[in-house]
Amino acid sequence: MQTDNKIFSFDIAIFILLFGLLPIDMLNGYLLRELEVAPLISVSQLYKIILLVFLFIRVSIPEKVIFLSLILLLLIPTVFQIFSSFNMKIIFSDLVKVIKYLGSVLAFFYFRSVFIHKAHLLKWIYKWMLFSFLILVLNIFLRLFGLGFPMYTMNALEIGSKGYFYAGNEVSGVLLILSSFLMYWYQLFDKKMLFILVAILSILTGLYLTSKTAILGTIFAFIYLFIFSPNTKRVSIKNIFFFLFSFFIALPIGLYFVVEYLKTSDVMDRFSFFWNELDIYTFILSNRNTYLFNFLEIFKKEYNVIEMILGVGQTTFETLNNNHIIELDFFDIYFAYGVIGIVLFLIYISFVSIQSVFKSKNKNIFPFASYTKFISILLILMSFLSGHIFNSGMAAIYIGCVFSLMYYKKNNETKLL
Repeated sequence: MQTDNKIFSFDIAIFILLFGLLPIDMLNGYLLRELEVAPLISVSQLYKIILLVFLFIRVSIPEKVIFLSLILLLLIPTVFQIFSSFNMKIIFSDLVKVIKYLGSVLAFFYFRSVFIHKAHLLKWIYKWMLFSFLILVLNIFLRLFGLGFPMYTMNALEIGSKGYFYAGNEVSGVLLILSSFLMYWYQLFDKKMLFILVAILSILTGLYLTSKTAILGTIFAFIYLFIFSPNTKRVSIKNIFFFLFSFFIALPIGLYFVVEYLKTSDVMDRFSFFWNELDIYTFILSNRNTYLFNFLEIFKKEYNVIEMILGVGQTTFETLNNNHIIELDFFDIYFAYGVIGIVLFLIYISFVSIQSVFKSKNKNIFPFASYTKFISILLILMSFLSGHIFNSGMAAIYIGCVFSLMYYKKNNETKLL
């Protein structure tokens, strides 16, 4: 009984910390940008480390061993760099960055246990996701009142909004996770008006972010989850007809507001700059392929044979690239963690994808497996096109949660709302 009470207390603490994730990220952005406070470890990093410690305490012993083993494996290139350069300072920095990479894995372990053994907590997952979505949307639209930071700055031109979030490039992934989860939830429980409301807010937020990933991702999620509703066993002709009817009625009205918005914003300046200056492939990737080709030259000159296999660690990789990453997750992982990092990454995403595909075939038992399948494939595609997904400290906990949703078994879902 005493052990059960301790576990219950830890779960309460964890869920309280979960609700604070995005507000703390906002505070972190305010401190770093507005007050220019630059501590050794940021408020956001410290907060997430505390949360991850709680998650680590709650997972099983085998899962603890796996997590610690992953940390040690990804620190191999860092240890090699310490012996070759005698720079001990990078161990702390790389440890923090490795834990950030593995945050979604630890969250996956924890939430999987929750959905298997404490399925009733799903309603609190929903409340956390809804709260986070509202915080994100409100934060992005603070720019309308002259608050927060622009998403991009070109010369003296300020474009879009990332609110008070410091890592603006990571917002798109979080927006897509939160909005798609809520849209799936409302479709599952036949809340059509709430589904439409979340879809509209998501697309508008994506537009104001001025991120192609956010705009196209939210529109695709809306269309897919509208047609492939989790309530139907197959594509419904009625659903398709209703969607097309609604789409063509809403389209002229929606286009009018979008066009009017674009006329009064600087979004088109950014898009037209990339369109005029770059080829179509570079436009789609927002110049990331150029970053990749540029770093390949550095890679050939600076990496020795061992480093080409093991990587050089995150800090050394970023130092070689002028304190930046490529923003394409697969290549970022390879340049930092080598073949070991790539193999572990592929095992992780393959495991989640394959498990979700098999479980989604029994959606009467695992009602959220189809969602995990959808969001895992979408996030993998995004990670190859836009980055800031699997190396995102902001999105890590949310990714682990939605990946583990496939383990939730059907049990009185109608009582959840």
